[in-house]
Amino acid sequence: MYWRIEVNSNVKKLLKHNQELLIVFLLVVITGLIYFLSNNHYFLATNQRALLDFFYLPVLLGAYFFGKKHATYSAFLSVLMVFSMAYFVENNFLNKNFTNSILSKWTEITTWGCFLILTGYTMGTLYERKETYYKELGSTYQGIVTMLSLLIDSVDKYTQNHSYRVSKYAEQIAKDIGLTNLEIEDIRIAALLHDLGKIGVSVEILNKIGPLTSDEKKEMSSHTQKASDLLEPVQGRVLKILPLIVNHHEKYDGNGYNTLVGDSIPIGAKIIAIADVYDALTTDRPYRKALSPLEGKKEIVRGAGTDFDPEVVKHFEHIFPKLNVEEPLIN
Repeated sequence: MYWRIEVNSNVKKLLKHNQELLIVFLLVVITGLIYFLSNNHYFLATNQRALLDFFYLPVLLGAYFFGKKHATYSAFLSVLMVFSMAYFVENNFLNKNFTNSILSKWTEITTWGCFLILTGYTMGTLYERKETYYKELGSTYQGIVTMLSLLIDSVDKYTQNHSYRVSKYAEQIAKDIGLTNLEIEDIRIAALLHDLGKIGVSVEILNKIGPLTSDEKKEMSSHTQKASDLLEPVQGRVLKILPLIVNHHEKYDGNGYNTLVGDSIPIGAKIIAIADVYDALTTDRPYRKALSPLEGKKEIVRGAGTDFDPEVVKHFEHIFPKLNVEEPLIN
């Protein structure tokens, strides 16, 4: 079973579901630490004031997780807690090096509080702007990918919406395996673009009813590398999905296009391979009529250990009863 065990995965889950509790907890711990050390005869007031900088941590976490609203709230709460300590415990934060130590105390605390609130507001605002930018960039990226997938399917009249369906099947398999959200998204995008190289294959070969000649098979098999050649100049995140596209015709026993075997095949490519073949089996093609979904499933199961990774096939079988894809509105 392909469970992704990552370092600190439990910590990530804790942060995901309990960010607010974590921030409050840090505020309480820091306040308690300052109060505890204030009763320590050997702990100087200057050291006590130095601990105030630790309040920047929950404020920055608030900015990162929630934006300027929670960051500013965290800063205000921090300032309120420190002002309360300074007011109710008069000896807190006193600096005896100054003649008017009380005035010095409140001046320093007020200055620190203003900077803390300003930092929370500023960092939260910057984080929100960055998130907005990435969302807009992601939407543009998704739009380009969708248009490319429609262009790919328009090349072959027998595979309308094929890339879309493969992406949905692959996404469901990846979720059942338990991959991370980022891995699932990479697999979904790679599945949408897995046949991009067919744009460089002649329409006659794509729509040929009879068996392909050796030269035609060679041209057809080149479509994975052609897809890589088209996408590689884009760079960035696209580079992560290239191995999935290039190797989606690999067979578990090593008899695929690039002769990769078993675990040397990327997990995403294994998933796309099953989704691709299943959709091909259950849709009409120039050389045969579509199989029923159940017959298509049986063919996938029959290929476990030879064409497909047996573990991935198990996950395909698990999601098969709920395998359902609504066709996109654009055809």
